[in-house]
Amino acid sequence: MSARADIGVVITTHNYGHYLAACLESVLSQTLLPRQVLVVDDASEDNAADVTAAFSDVQYCRVNFRNGNRARNFGFLKVSTSYVAFFDADNVMMPRFLYVLYSALQEVPHATYAYGDRIVFADGDIPQGEREVSGPFDVRRLRAGNYIDLAALIRADRFPGFDPAVRRYQDWDLWLNIALKQGGIGQYVPEPLFHYRVHPHSVSQREDRDRAMWGIRRKYCLGWGALPLLRHSFRLYQFARKTRSLWRD
Repeated sequence: MSARADIGVVITTHNYGHYLAACLESVLSQTLLPRQVLVVDDASEDNAADVTAAFSDVQYCRVNFRNGNRARNFGFLKVSTSYVAFFDADNVMMPRFLYVLYSALQEVPHATYAYGDRIVFADGDIPQGEREVSGPFDVRRLRAGNYIDLAALIRADRFPGFDPAVRRYQDWDLWLNIALKQGGIGQYVPEPLFHYRVHPHSVSQREDRDRAMWGIRRKYCLGWGALPLLRHSFRLYQFARKTRSLWRD
């Protein structure tokens, strides 16, 4: 029987019931088991409740926020553990995910969270996929753009909460909050630890991504994102990014 640690796993889902069983099986098959597993179902119109009911060790809560960050914050309040991992229902943990990240935080007590690499795969059965390497924690690199996935293990007493107004790049916003407001750091483990599923419902329009990035940069006064909020400031930001890319090319 696997050992158990004081870890809570908060899984958020919105119409991902067809992925949920694989996600839950991966969490409950960890070499180091969590003490609590909670599914927060945010206004799904599918069978998420029935899927969760098949797993006796998993708690289920339904909310009607239609906001991923509010759902994650709600889940955090429902778990009472020293460590927490936020995980999306369309992804799958590798068996050593929790063990490796928990061990890293025991070895580096001053780290706020631990993270690793991921395997990206297209929708369907999980193949080997392609490894995406995150890399060591570097606040200068983080200020330039996000490279750390939300799938990490966080010390619960250092978790600042998610901003409900941020609808994209929630992970970047969280890591910037921890780094720039708390002085916290992440501990990198150079090992692929989970499968990240790419499917049509997980991708928005390019301008939506640009606008979300611009919003994060404004929030933390990062370069062009610190421009005053003027009528055409987003268009100016887009122009600046394109011009910078042309100079690099």
